[in-house]
Amino acid sequence: MATQKFLYLLRHGEAIPGIGQIGDIKRPLSDLGKSHIKRLLKTLEDRKTEFDLILISPSVRTSQTAKIISDAIPPKKIVVDKDIYDAEVEDLLKILQNIESLTEKILMVGHNPALSSLVTYLTGDESINMNPGMMAIIEILVDDWLHVGKNAGLLVDLIN
Repeated sequence: MATQKFLYLLRHGEAIPGIGQIGDIKRPLSDLGKSHIKRLLKTLEDRKTEFDLILISPSVRTSQTAKIISDAIPPKKIVVDKDIYDAEVEDLLKILQNIESLTEKILMVGHNPALSSLVTYLTGDESINMNPGMMAIIEILVDDWLHVGKNAGLLVDLIN
């Protein structure tokens, strides 16, 4: 029997600027970024959201973003995937297509422009630009992650 699948795409919270002082991958969340993610978390908790899997880029800001969420909503599994950092849509699709078919709810914490492009690719909605701390919730319209592809999703909600 097919299970309903959802992909939660979350762009990391606002980070401090590097300004040549710190490499991009090491930039932490700003205080405003932390506050924004905590506000998003409250919305997720109010909706009784759960995750089977959280996929995270190895950057400091995505790790901090995911920690705020996962401390309050513990997933079954967390995976740091280096291919999410500086990714193209094809890279993110390969990651998703290798997810075990029984996994129903995935949170991917990553970066632009890849996340905005993935929303467009999966849903056909070209109007979405993921701001820091913004989440797109996509219902996946195929039974197996292996078959995730163009127009395989329906945009259910945007939380900003």
